[in-house]
Amino acid sequence: MSSMTKAFILIAMVACLTSTAHAIAGQATFYTPPYLPSSCFGFEDRGVMILAANSGLFANRAACGTRYRVTCTGRTNLGVLAPCTGRSVDVTVVDLCPGCAGNQVDLSQEAFAVIANTDAGRINIEYNRDIPKMGLVIRALILFAMVACLTSIAHAIAGQATFYTPPYVPSSCYGFQGRGVMVVAANHGLFAGKGACGRRYRVRCTGGTNAGVPHPCRGTSIDVTVVDLCPGCSGNQVDLSQEAFAMIADPNAGRINIDYHR
Repeated sequence: MSSMTKAFILIAMVACLTSTAHAIAGQATFYTPPYLPSSCFGFEDRGVMILAANSGLFANRAACGTRYRVTCTGRTNLGVLAPCTGRSVDVTVVDLCPGCAGNQVDLSQEAFAVIANTDAGRINIEYNRDIPKMGLVIRALILFAMVACLTSIAHAIAGQATFYTPPYVPSSCYGFQGRGVMVVAANHGLFAGKGACGRRYRVRCTGGTNAGVPHPCRGTSIDVTVVDLCPGCSGNQVDLSQEAFAMIADPNAGRINIDYHR
């Protein structure tokens, strides 16, 4: 889980940074109703928070339905010295603006009015794909993933592991229903009256407990599922399946020191 979490965090951070890196500087004018029919959707109404794109942005209808967040950045004429309202607006591409220059978009009158004084007629803008909200979601997920990762590390439990051999059924949790061989029998405290049945733990060998095999650990971890109770296990002990034990340590050791966590 830790490697997957790190990969997720990296992907999410790249996505988030990418979302904010592609703001485009340009200019906006506005057009007035009726907004139908449109080049993209004909007589299908897409509301009034809409945008007619220049030919390059429109890309022969490829941009139809694409959402952009538009922010006024300043004036283009002396008639209205401070046109910007300080707000941004999310708009959907519904049409082509044949007369727009390569850096220009044509907002609906209503969308323009959200971000600027319509008396300005034309304003400087920045616009980018409408993913700032998604960026917030990604940031929240990053935070959650980091907390989850740190929590899993903080709650690693030190203990010892032995192993038991097949058959692994019947088990206290599932009777004769097999759950594979990557399984663990838990001590009474961990088992919690079958409350732990089905829980998955990641187990890592941390060292030997006897002089016979001084270096038993293989340097790997294993994910196991709680399927049974180990009646003879002490409070810090779990009983791995033989196969699971062999994945993380030399079975000749018999007993090893471990860290394990959900």
